[in-house]
Amino acid sequence: MQLRKLPMTLWALAPMVLLASCGGGGDEEAGSPTAFSVSPSTVTFTAPTGTAAGVCLAGGTSLIFVYGGTAPYRIDNTVPDYVSIDKTEVSDRGGSFTITVVGGCLSPGNINVVDKLDHVVTLTVNNKPAS
Repeated sequence: MQLRKLPMTLWALAPMVLLASCGGGGDEEAGSPTAFSVSPSTVTFTAPTGTAAGVCLAGGTSLIFVYGGTAPYRIDNTVPDYVSIDKTEVSDRGGSFTITVVGGCLSPGNINVVDKLDHVVTLTVNNKPAS
């Protein structure tokens, strides 16, 4: 009788052993528990009151943080004539980069942040004249 129970017990345990041995591959394969994003996702600069009509701010800066996704992150500046960035890569989640408007009106301009798995989020930058 005992010998018959052993094969049945082994068959019952086999699925549990297989499930337990199926570990995740880390964030690169499983993805991040938080959505891939930048914060803030939109930055708007406005020239101060009293600035000549049609003139936009130069020198304004903003610190941008990267969350979620899979590090490292590549920063692609699609508007380098209007906005400069202090680095082209952020190595860690929660890391940051700084943008600086270099002048010229812009509405909108995009800076793309691309994670290791080629997912893309976009930072929208506006540089407007005084109203």
